[in-house]
Amino acid sequence: MKTIKLIELVGKEVRSRSSIECVKQEMANEEQSFIIDMNGIVFVSRSFADELYNLTLNCKDVLFVNKADSVAKMLDVVWKGRQTKRIRNIENVEIENYTEVNDFLNFLQKI
Repeated sequence: MKTIKLIELVGKEVRSRSSIECVKQEMANEEQSFIIDMNGIVFVSRSFADELYNLTLNCKDVLFVNKADSVAKMLDVVWKGRQTKRIRNIENVEIENYTEVNDFLNFLQKI
């Protein structure tokens, strides 16, 4: 089982979805079991947490350790959201067409 220290790859605040590429490179051509050590990570964005979820779908044996409370909460929120099917209500919306800026501004003042 290979241990990947996340802070060494992406720093203590992970704000970008693209940061997952560094993790994937560490996992390439290696065994299928990984420990991702999150020691020192103080923030992960929602998009990065989503990419970590995707990573767990591709690699069956990934264990996350040393998560700060705030990081654990973000992962929990995102991962729970991914496990439930999204239901989107379809709404009928009337489309307004404006050819004059003043007409549009008048409309905005009414809402």
